[in-house]
Order: sequence, then structure tokens, then C-alpha cells
Amino acid sequence: MKTGIFGGLFDPPHIGHLIIAQHVFEEFKLEKVLFVPAGHPPHKTDFSPYRNRYEMTELAIDNNINFSISDIEKTMVDKTYTIEVIRELGKGQEDLYLIIGSDQWLEIETWKDPEALFRECRIVVVRRPRYEIGKESRFFDRIMVSTAPLIDISSTTIRRKVQKGQSVKYLVTPEVASYIKSNNLYK
Repeated sequence: MKTGIFGGLFDPPHIGHLIIAQHVFEEFKLEKVLFVPAGHPPHKTDFSPYRNRYEMTELAIDNNINFSISDIEKTMVDKTYTIEVIRELGKGQEDLYLIIGSDQWLEIETWKDPEALFRECRIVVVRRPRYEIGKESRFFDRIMVSTAPLIDISSTTIRRKVQKGQSVKYLVTPEVASYIKSNNLYK
């Protein structure tokens, strides 16, 4: 099964995530895209509780039969490394496509065992504003570059808008907006 693995904090998940996932799904003729909310990522320190991020992601993807969600990182102890998640998800999976942004691509050499990551899955890099897909990495010839549209929406911007009492309409799904409001997130 050709499965896209789309990991991230999803704090909150936004329309950009959904557009990219749908585009990569179609572009690489995947059978599904699995959203994997991060547990304890090694490169981030400040984020909302896992339960909130998982539930928002679940709400965001609920109306797309090609999207599903995994709570694999919920039970992982300590820092959650992409290679460990991919290895676990790869059990029984035939063909994994890890979807990362060009910002993550620039850090790939600092990830835990990037060489093994390239053995375990294919890596699809999606362009992000202000982050060029650099060719300096020894892995450049092994990535697949997506033609997904350049989307300048970030979870950070959404959190700031909520803090300021501004609308996040059209940036997140109505269900996620309602969840943020009812759970008093990002205040």
C-alpha cells in the first residue's frame, strides 16, 4: 500500500496542511495519507498538549476518506524521532512516503539516523515560503520534490491571531475553529 506519512505538531492543523496532503496524495498516486501528530519532537519545546493536537487533527481530516490519523507517538516515551516512527509504521506497510516541508529538509542532516530514514521510506519535500530546497545535502538526489502550491499559512500565525482575538476563519476548518474556541486554546 502506498501510504503518505504526514507528521507534525498540528498546533493547530490548518487548511495548508490539508491542501498539501491532498495534493501529494494525488501527485504520487497514494492510497492514503496518514497524519501523525508529534509526541515529543526533539527540535521543538513549546506546544499544546498531545490530546488537543490529536483531536484537532482528527476533526480537520474527518471528511476526507483518503486521510486517516495515527496516535503512534502518544505512547512513545521520551523524544519521538522520525526514524523510529517510520520503522514502527513500516511494519506491514509496503511503500511509505514521508511528507516533509522544505524547512524540515534543511535540517535533515541533524535528524537521528537520516541514512536509515532514506532506506526505510521515500521522502517527499514540499516547498515552504522562505525555505529553499537546498541541494547541499548528500541526500538531495534521493528526494522527491512535490509540485504542491506554495502556501503561506503557519500554525504560529494562527495561534497569534487567536491570542489577539482575531478571526481564523478560512485558515482552519470550522470544526477546528470551534474546538479552539470551546477549549480556550492559545489565549
